[in-house]
Amino acid sequence: MAAGKTAAEIGDILGISHITVNTHIANAKARLGVFKDTALVAAALRNGIIR
Repeated sequence: MAAGKTAAEIGDILGISHITVNTHIANAKARLGVFKDTALVAAALRNGIIR
């Protein structure tokens, strides 16, 4: 996501369906308390989850 990839592209890279990717993204948003994809990436950066 941080690299601008779509759920379908991420799914292809990881060998999972885009639906699974979207589920994981939704779960991450809920845990970090954000609603938008860009806010998710920003929160993950702030919390050291991604670099």
